[in-house]
Amino acid sequence: MSIRQVARAAAVVALFGILSRVLGFVREIVLAGVYGATADTDALVNALFVVNTVAAVLLYVLTTLMIPVFQQEREREGAQSAWGLIWAITGWIGIVLVVLTSIVAIFPELPIWFFDMGPERAAIASELLRIMAPALMLQGFSAMFTAILQVHGRFAGPAAVGVAFNAGILTGVILGAGSLGITAAAWGVALGALLQVLLQLPQFIRESRAGGGFRVAMSHPRLGSVAVLAIPVAAASILQQVNSFTDKLFASSLEAGRNAALSFANALGSAPRTVLLFPLLTPLFPLIARFFAERRRDEGVDAFRRAAGILALVSIPLSILMALGATEISQVAFGRGKCDSACVAEISAPLVFYGIAVWGNFIGYLLNRTLSAGNHAREIMIATIITVVLTIGLDLVFLGPLEQAGLALASAIAVYVNTGITLWFLRRRTPQLSLRALGVQQGRILGAGLAAGVVALVPAFLMPTDSSTFWGAAAWLMVVSAVGGVAFVAIARTVAPREFADARSSLRNLSFSRRR
Repeated sequence: MSIRQVARAAAVVALFGILSRVLGFVREIVLAGVYGATADTDALVNALFVVNTVAAVLLYVLTTLMIPVFQQEREREGAQSAWGLIWAITGWIGIVLVVLTSIVAIFPELPIWFFDMGPERAAIASELLRIMAPALMLQGFSAMFTAILQVHGRFAGPAAVGVAFNAGILTGVILGAGSLGITAAAWGVALGALLQVLLQLPQFIRESRAGGGFRVAMSHPRLGSVAVLAIPVAAASILQQVNSFTDKLFASSLEAGRNAALSFANALGSAPRTVLLFPLLTPLFPLIARFFAERRRDEGVDAFRRAAGILALVSIPLSILMALGATEISQVAFGRGKCDSACVAEISAPLVFYGIAVWGNFIGYLLNRTLSAGNHAREIMIATIITVVLTIGLDLVFLGPLEQAGLALASAIAVYVNTGITLWFLRRRTPQLSLRALGVQQGRILGAGLAAGVVALVPAFLMPTDSSTFWGAAAWLMVVSAVGGVAFVAIARTVAPREFADARSSLRNLSFSRRR
């Protein structure tokens, strides 16, 4: 896969990522407008958390394992054996999904019990989860389709599943809320999961035919070794969900509204990953996996280094902007209606630390995927365990003095600790990687970002605007972004010319014009 193809695939993933995020935001607005903040919506949120958590874990495990496993098996034993391994994995995953869906449909009270919601809301959540149960199986099949399609460089269908899911929920609520009440949203979840499968099914059928056609298989010589590899990957994914759960648990112990403020800030802080990070690394991961499978580690390390430079050029300015303009960003995004100045302040406090973590998240995710490409899932699991324990400990330390901002600070510290650990593991496994060269590269770009931030603040402080209003905050952000962006480009071209050239080349290749 060439750089031009990677860039084009990144553009497709970015487009659908933006559409999915916009639809998700519209979905939250519709749910709030139709149902309000009630016991019903509390029950819906918790039931949906169960479904989405299972889907997230399965998607992470499948995309992390299937891509490098398929590449390695095809390299060693040929395409037929690689497809046989994929069908064997699919068969066992299908059985697990059917069993899990049946248990949830028959005994929905079991997962709901962990939320300690009280009898009234627990009963509503159990009813909703029983309706949503088929979505567990359907999203699982969608995750398998996503992994198989990405192996073959097909990214449009997998990238659009978020759009289909949110569209299904909106359809269910709009059409059925009047007659079905809150259960309309649950039926919408099931519909959205079905749309995910239907969206990818035609492309999946075409790719499976190219690989000899779909067939049922329950055994393969390498199936046992893949199962062993899956254990640490699944453990790492589950542990990542633990931190999401504990954040909600600790934030719920604060005053009313603080949990929502933390959630809003987290949504803003994660936006750069959805719009910029995932689109680039989704098509890049199979490329790196192929290099490692073919024992072309020098090329894999070079791809990593170049990707790290581009990610730093994108993430460092964003980190600085979000940390400096947290109040203004919160005002523009949420400062209307019932979210007054106090609400904006509660959102901006954790957003400062989520902003600081953007750079670490970008580089950390690249390190995680590079280790996965080399089938080093054990190292990822160890780093995740350390990070989860550290985050919970820091949560308890910072929660009292800083409230919800303390939870964000704990997450930011843990992000950089995890990045350091995974970098150390990657260096051990890949001696070709020069830590000094990587540090110099990132340090030059960080210096350019800090210098640009200082330059941008000069006119921002001189502006006679009121950041407590939408237009005042928007004007402040536009000036800071424009001045800081120009300064950063000018400085980065001088101190990091190679990385800047790579980024400029990637932007040029985002064109969808036909190649000669």
